[in-house]
Amino acid sequence: MSLSKLLSGLRRRTASADVDEYDERRVTVLFECRNCGTNVAAETERCPACDATDIATYAIDY
Repeated sequence: MSLSKLLSGLRRRTASADVDEYDERRVTVLFECRNCGTNVAAETERCPACDATDIATYAIDY
């Protein structure tokens, strides 16, 4: 088998695997105080640990 045929077969499998992973992708959302790093609930307006108001939102795909 030639190298070009082998590589094209790998590319096809990788492309189809990427589509399957995308279809089954899950998202986790975290809320964290930017000042001290404490994880907080989505509705939190002030960090319970340091009283800061700057809450970051992170969406993590896996």
